[in-house]
Amino acid sequence: MKRATLKEVAKLAGVSTATVSNALNRTKYVSEEVMDKIHSAIQELNYQPNIVAKSLRVQESRIIGLLISDIANPFLTIVVRGIEEELAKSNYNILLCNTDSSVEKERKYLEVLIGKRVDGLIISSAGNTGDYFRSLDKTGVPMVFLNRCPEFMNSDVIMTNNIQGAYCATEHLIRHGYTKIAIIAGPSSISTGKDRLIGYKRALEDYGVNESDQLVKEGFFNTQSGYDKMKELMEQDIKPDAVFISNNSMTLGAYKYLKEAGLRVPDQVAVLGYDDPDWAEIVDPPITTIRQPAYQLGVQAASLMLARIKDSQVKREIMYMDPALIIRRSCGCVGEEQIRGETNQLRDVLSSL
Repeated sequence: MKRATLKEVAKLAGVSTATVSNALNRTKYVSEEVMDKIHSAIQELNYQPNIVAKSLRVQESRIIGLLISDIANPFLTIVVRGIEEELAKSNYNILLCNTDSSVEKERKYLEVLIGKRVDGLIISSAGNTGDYFRSLDKTGVPMVFLNRCPEFMNSDVIMTNNIQGAYCATEHLIRHGYTKIAIIAGPSSISTGKDRLIGYKRALEDYGVNESDQLVKEGFFNTQSGYDKMKELMEQDIKPDAVFISNNSMTLGAYKYLKEAGLRVPDQVAVLGYDDPDWAEIVDPPITTIRQPAYQLGVQAASLMLARIKDSQVKREIMYMDPALIIRRSCGCVGEEQIRGETNQLRDVLSSL
């Protein structure tokens, strides 16, 4: 089927092509009566503007490339919604790429997106190095790093304070009286994995709790890794009495193992997760978690990108958003009074960090 042209829309509406162009691009005033005629013609002809041709003329595509590690992760789904809704206010669209935390897939997608002349890139890195991303600076495409950031990048960054979040999680378990606290950590090659491990170790050190290499399990941010690492912990000689799990997919896998093994939470082992997916509240027992401000992270990432597009010389922004401890029963908390008391104590600690 032949694609309708701007000229055909103008002819049917009884106006000039310049008037149609002004109406579509809002470059000049067009009366409401004429706008109605143009809209009717567009509807009748099913006219679709040639976005590619337009982008070549005005040197912009109105498209932002968005690379994330796992679209199935509920946390990232909410982040994407925040990005999309904020960009839409300024008439930008997103081109979403799911990298599956693969460095190679990330590089291929970046090549494709730059080839499509996107106006900017929002990246939750799969693990590519700062050297690689610095090489992309030569393209002139603005970059904002979200949630995960390579070291020493001179780009805008927005993320949760992961060290603080992991510290609070570990401290909460310590205050319950647990002494053999394990961590199922993400890859240390990724900033989120590294920072959450730092927060865990810092809390143990501050409270004088012995650290054991056997209680530190580094895996990947996926369900199978959570299952496997929890199995390792519970089948080894030194078994933990509490486990901090550093993302929601890993927590789901760890819980699956504990259920299959018939281990009671928190009676035999306490669990505290990271991120706060909907299912954390409905499993038995409900899971105490560190909640990230997912939607706000997305909104801020989009805002940083829009500011960078508007002025490439604007000062670099590094933004950290505060996490929140959501107390439920998987760590041993019972009763509203205890929950309120713990929350107030942790609020005081957060303000002092």
